[in-house]
Amino acid sequence: MTALLLHHGIVHSPTDPYATALIVEAGTVAWLGGDDTAAAFLRDGMAEQDLDGAIVTPLFVDPLASSASGACHRGIGLVTVLRGWDGDRTLRTGVPGADHEATDTPGAAVVVEYRPHRQTDAQQAGRPSAGVWIAADAIPSTELDQAVIAAVEAGEQVYLVPSDLADSSAVQAAQTASLAALRAAEKACGIPAIGRTRPRLAVGAPLTAQEEDFLAGLSASVTALVDAGAGTTAPVGGLLAAAVPVCLSLAADGNPWGAVRAALHHPHPQQGVSARSAFTAATRTGLRALSDTPAAYVDLPARLSVSAPATFGVWEADAVTVQAPDGRVAAWSTDTRAGTPLLPSLDAGEDLPRLRSVWVHGREA
Repeated sequence: MTALLLHHGIVHSPTDPYATALIVEAGTVAWLGGDDTAAAFLRDGMAEQDLDGAIVTPLFVDPLASSASGACHRGIGLVTVLRGWDGDRTLRTGVPGADHEATDTPGAAVVVEYRPHRQTDAQQAGRPSAGVWIAADAIPSTELDQAVIAAVEAGEQVYLVPSDLADSSAVQAAQTASLAALRAAEKACGIPAIGRTRPRLAVGAPLTAQEEDFLAGLSASVTALVDAGAGTTAPVGGLLAAAVPVCLSLAADGNPWGAVRAALHHPHPQQGVSARSAFTAATRTGLRALSDTPAAYVDLPARLSVSAPATFGVWEADAVTVQAPDGRVAAWSTDTRAGTPLLPSLDAGEDLPRLRSVWVHGREA
């Protein structure tokens, strides 16, 4: 594979926040740094591509989806698919899914699947799963408690979700039922056993501080639900402050940067987070939230660094900056001279970044 130099852009990398160029060779990032240094690495036979000011970032991770179809071409590198979730984003308990996208399709996003809790991998044509999902508001509380306890005792990760993401009452009911089921599992199995499975749950409504601390104690992670209007009422800031890992759900067929903007410009200012934290929630956290089973292993870089797979998106943005919901209380300096990696500006009313290209293991998808 011919080495390729991409330069005259912005590379979002914590290892070199001022990087404007990178070299891709043998499917990996061979080097990244400034344009002036890049010139010294040019050699005969090396291809060049002018980024023309575009920003290079890791691919997004969709933590809750019905299908991976077309995801890669929206800048999404991994999709967590719940088998049995039909196309209108309604969960149908116990129905085997048919929307699995083959991971060997050129340009396809990587797929990690969770199976319905009433079925085994053998009943799912032997396809291995990362864990089980349960529509928490769609079954009696006693059955829900037993299902969560059974998953913990089996060492399986459980993913608690609402039966219908479009129904706010279902979202609230599922959230309440999920917390109650986790408390039942805590009493039956103990915190260490639950913590080893790192349960996941979807949250689309406020939580109390006690509930946030409870989830942190269980080593649980939360998928903050972002509605079609790219807004969220999940307490993103409070959860992160309580050390609960937060993933951002990505609107079906939408621009994933909309979820980042939703967390940055939260309707409740105290729950807003910096663009950097929101971007992490839409990318790296979705990888960390996966179970430790072989079915959940993915070769997708959490960040751009030397020797990492050359898998990334190239985005056109009207402006780049370091944003916080309130610059007076930012967790790190918003001054670009402080070395914080740049991201597209996501102010309300601005156009979201536009995807120019996706690269997977050094090849353009």
